[in-house]
Amino acid sequence: MLSPSTEVDAGSAPRSGPHSRLQDALSAAPSAIVLVTVAIATSAGLLVSVGQHRWWTVLPLAVALAAAMWRHVVSADPHPRAPLAGALLVGGLLAWTIVNIVFAAEYLIVLRDPGFLTLSGMWLVDHASTDIPASGAVQAAALQANLIPDASQAWNLLGDVVQPQGAKMLPATIAVGGWVAGTTGVLAANVVVGASGLSAIYLLARRVLSPMAALAPAAMMALTVAHIGLSRAPYTEPLTLLLVVASMLWTWQGVTNRSRLLLLSGAFVSGLTTFVRIDGALIAVGVLLGAVAALSTSDAPRRWRTTSALLFAAVQTVTLAGGYLSLHRWSQAYLDRLSGEAIGAIAVFAAGLAVSVVWAACWGSRLRADRVIPAISARLGQRGSLWASGLVVAVLLFMVSRPWWMIARRGTESSDDKFANGVIQQFQESAGFAVDPTRTYAENTMTWISYYLTWPIVVLAILGFAIITYRALRRGQGWWVLLASVLPSTLLYLWRPSIIPDQIWAIRRFEPSTLPGFVIAAAIAAWWLTQRLASAARRHKGRRVAAIAFIVLPLTTWVSIVPGMDPVAGVAVNVFMKEMDGARAQVDDLCAAIAGRPVVLAGTSSHFGTIRVGCDVPVVLALVEPTPETLAKMIDVFGEAPVVVTREQDWFDWTTEPGTVVDSTVTHSGYSLQRIPVTYITRHYAWRIGVVNTDGTVTPLATTGEVASAG
Repeated sequence: MLSPSTEVDAGSAPRSGPHSRLQDALSAAPSAIVLVTVAIATSAGLLVSVGQHRWWTVLPLAVALAAAMWRHVVSADPHPRAPLAGALLVGGLLAWTIVNIVFAAEYLIVLRDPGFLTLSGMWLVDHASTDIPASGAVQAAALQANLIPDASQAWNLLGDVVQPQGAKMLPATIAVGGWVAGTTGVLAANVVVGASGLSAIYLLARRVLSPMAALAPAAMMALTVAHIGLSRAPYTEPLTLLLVVASMLWTWQGVTNRSRLLLLSGAFVSGLTTFVRIDGALIAVGVLLGAVAALSTSDAPRRWRTTSALLFAAVQTVTLAGGYLSLHRWSQAYLDRLSGEAIGAIAVFAAGLAVSVVWAACWGSRLRADRVIPAISARLGQRGSLWASGLVVAVLLFMVSRPWWMIARRGTESSDDKFANGVIQQFQESAGFAVDPTRTYAENTMTWISYYLTWPIVVLAILGFAIITYRALRRGQGWWVLLASVLPSTLLYLWRPSIIPDQIWAIRRFEPSTLPGFVIAAAIAAWWLTQRLASAARRHKGRRVAAIAFIVLPLTTWVSIVPGMDPVAGVAVNVFMKEMDGARAQVDDLCAAIAGRPVVLAGTSSHFGTIRVGCDVPVVLALVEPTPETLAKMIDVFGEAPVVVTREQDWFDWTTEPGTVVDSTVTHSGYSLQRIPVTYITRHYAWRIGVVNTDGTVTPLATTGEVASAG
C-alpha cells in the first residue's frame, strides 16, 4: 500500500540549457523571503530582550544574520518547474499581502491579546524597550484608594514602570513596520509575517512534493479564515508558525545535507518560540525529538551525528531559556500569573530533552543506541509499518469521534476556572445554547480544525499522517522531523486545548504547527492517491482536481450554510471586515482632545494602554469616583492640570453640562462557540473630557459641534 516507490516526485532534475538569472531568482525567492523575515524577527526579538530595540541596532543585525545564512539557505531550485512555481507563489503572496493590509485590524483598544501587542509595537517604534514610565501616575494614584497607575492583566506596574503583558518578539517585529510607515506600518506588519509563513509552508512541502504540488498546501493555508484573521491582527501565532516551519525546514535540510550550521539554525529558531509565546517549549520539544530521531537514522558518521544531536539540544535549550528570562524581565506579572502553564511547558520540554540527550549520548560503538529506530523498522517490516500507520489513523479517528460520546468539562474551584466558566456562560446565553458553563468543548477540537480546512481535507490529512509515519519508519531522516514536530503537540492540544473555545480565538492553538502539518499531510495524501490512478492522463487529471480542491474547499468556509434557516446565514467576518474598524480614528480624536496633558481615566480600563501609548501621556485609572480634593492635589503631582476622560458623567463636579467630545463607533467580530464567526459587534463610545480646576471641579472641553460652530 505505502511502498517507497509511491513517493510523489520531489525531483531535482536539472533544467536543460543555461539558467537565467530571473529563473534562479524566482526559484530562490521563497527561501529568501523566509530568511529575511526570520532574520528581522530574530534581531528585533533579541535586542528588545536586552532593552536595545532601535532601528540602528535591529536593522544592521538583521542584515548581518541574513548575509551570514544566505548562501546556506537561499539557493535556486533546479527543478524545471521551480521558476514557474516561484513566480506563482511570489505573485500570490503579493496579492494576498495587499488585500489583507487593506483590511488590517485597528486593534488599538485592549479587548484581547492583539490590543496590548499592537500598542506595545507602537511604543517600540520610538523606545528601546516595552517598559513604560509611570511618569507621576504612581504618586497621583496614591492620593485615594482604588485609583491605580496600571490596569489589570494587560498593564502591570513594576516599580515606577508599567509593563505590557506577554513576550516581546512580536511587538518588536511589528515595530519595524512602524519605522517604515508609522502606525500604518505597525498595523500592517503582521500581514507580512503571515505571508512569509506561507512561503515557509511551500518550502517544507517542497521537501516531499514537486514545486507545483507544493503550492497547494500554501494556497490552502492562505485561504483559511484562521490564517487570514490571525494575520490581520497582531496575534502571535503567524510568527510562531513562521519560526516552527522554518525550524522544521532547516533541520530537515541539515540532516539531509549533513550541514551542522543548518541543523543548529533549526535548533535556534525553534527555541525562539519562547520569545513569542509562553508555551513555545511545547512545540519546540517536538522539533528536538524529530531532529534526534532523524539523525539516528542518517547514514552520516556516528561521531558527527552524536555531536550534532547534543549541540542541537544545547542550542535549543539555551535559546528557550533566554525566552523565559526575557519574559521574566519584561513581563514579570504575566509570567507569575501564568506560571503553571510555563512550568508545564518547561516540564514537557525537560522530559523530551532528557530522553534526547541520554539517547544521543548512547550512540557510541558499544551501546549503539542509534540503531534503535532502524532495528524497530527492520523488525516491523513493511507489514508492521503499515500497522503502525494504521495506529496513527486510529488515534486521529478517535479524536474525531469524541463529540459522539464525550462532553469535556473543567473544574469550578480555581480563579481561572471561575473566570473561564463565566465567559462561557455569557457566550452560551447570547447564542441561545443550553447553559453549561463548565464545558470546555475540548471534545470538538478536531471539528474546530474542520471549520477552517473542511472535512475532506481533514480526512486526507489523516491518511497523510499515515503515509508520513510509514515513510519515517521505512526511510527515516527528515520524515521524522515532520512527524515529531507536528503530531505530538497536535495530539496534546486536541485532547486538552486549554483555551476559551470561541472562534477564531480557539483555533490559535492549532495555527502554528497543526494547520500547516494538516495541509501538508493532506497534500501528500492527495498526490499519493493520484499516483494510484492507472494512466498518465488520469494521474494528470487527478492532480488538477486535487489542486482545484485545495483552493475551492477553504473558500466554502467563508460562507456559513445553516440547514432549516436562511440558506446563507452569514459570511466570515474575519475575511470580509476590518477588525476594530474605527479604533484608529477614535485614538486620534482622543489624543487631539487630551493635547499632551496627564489623564484621569474614569470608569473603564479598556483604554488605559490606548491613551498611555497612543497619546504618550501619564494615566491614572479611576475605578471609583475621585473626590474633588484628590483631583485638585493631582495638579501639584503632575505640575499641570490633568484632564478627565470618562463616560461616567455623574462622577465629577462639572462647571457646566458636559457634552460628548469624542463620539466613536468601533466594530469587531462576534464571539462564536460552534462555528466561524458570522456576526459582528458594534461598540459605541461617547467620551466626555474636561480639564481639572484648582478646586477639583472639571471644566468640560468644547464638543465637536461647538468647535465647528465657533469656526
